[in-house]
Amino acid sequence: MSDGIQLSSELISDLITTVARHDKDADADRMVLLQYLMAVSGILVADYPGPDSERSEILGQLAALMNHVCDDRVTARQQTSQQAPSQTTTATGKSVATDDPAVGIWKPEL
Repeated sequence: MSDGIQLSSELISDLITTVARHDKDADADRMVLLQYLMAVSGILVADYPGPDSERSEILGQLAALMNHVCDDRVTARQQTSQQAPSQTTTATGKSVATDDPAVGIWKPEL
């Protein structure tokens, strides 16, 4: 058994690319992509050896995993967006006029 799964942006990108090679709509429409991924998961679970009751349990575990990963991702994105404004520093300085009124030269304050 695996020590855990390793998700990466490269893996996700590769999966999207693979599905989009099969159906171009999957690249533009996230719901189409998700339908493909869920359908493939359904086929893989159906082919999993063992009794039907075990398959039902696996589906429940996969749904719980998907919810957990989704919640973690949403929380991480919210924290990143909340931290971003505080990390930004505003440059101070002034624009120096030039002969062209539409163009200025930014001079930082030292």
